[in-house]
Formats: sequence, structure tokens, C-alpha cells
Amino acid sequence: MGNAVSCAPSIISSGGAVRVVFPDRNLRVYTKPLKAADLMAENPGQFVCDSSGLIVGLRVHGLTADDELERRHVYFLLPMDLLYSVLTQEEMSCLTRKATKALKHATFNIGNIFTEFCIFPFQAKMAPQSSAGDGVDDSGERFSKQGS
Repeated sequence: MGNAVSCAPSIISSGGAVRVVFPDRNLRVYTKPLKAADLMAENPGQFVCDSSGLIVGLRVHGLTADDELERRHVYFLLPMDLLYSVLTQEEMSCLTRKATKALKHATFNIGNIFTEFCIFPFQAKMAPQSSAGDGVDDSGERFSKQGS
């Protein structure tokens, strides 16, 4: 009897869905196939990027409209002014905090089953640097490209 209920959270938490972190820190989980074009049409002025492709010191690349989002991946919706810009440590820290909060506090209700995502599969990566760190304080919540 209890097997059906106890198996459902493991299916959900195994990442059988696409997770998208929105700029407002909301997390949406999609269980059906989804293309980047679907998200971009609903969110004009924003693009979709795969969290695993974000590396400090390298350009931020978005998915093409025809790209299908893969299950067990975490994606970000980001403002268009970040597209092809060089990702800074401050921006990476901000994205990491947003995704961690979204994934940590997201509770999903499927029937009578509640499960909480607390795992953030994305690891901060840094491109090789030719000079020492600049000591930038990464406590800000804004992207530097959005500042005045």
C-alpha cells in the first residue's frame, strides 16, 4: 500500500523534470518536453541558459529557440543584456544564491505527496585567470550589467 506513496518522491527528486529558475527566484518544474522558445515566448526580453554552462570569466551563452530543455538540468531565465557578456564572480554568486534559495525552498504538491528539493547540482566554475583576484564583494543581489 505505502509503496506507491514512498516511490513518488524519489521519482520527483531524482530529477526526472526540467527545473527553471526565474529572475524573481521562483522555481518552475516542467515534466513534459519543453523548448527554449516556449519559455522565451512567455518571457520577452529574457533568454534561457543551462546552469552547467556558466563559467566565471567566459561569455554567457543562451540556448537557441529550437533547443529542447533536458531533464535533470537546471536552467536560468536571464535578461537579454547578459547574453554573450562575460560572467563575473559577482554575477555567478548572485545566480548561485538565487538557484540555491529557489531549489531549497521549493515545495511541490503532487496529490497528497509533498517533496522538497534541496540539491543544487550546479557547481561554480571559474575560467583560468591571468591575474590575482580583484577582491570584489559578492554580497550584492544585482547583476553588474543591470546597475546604472
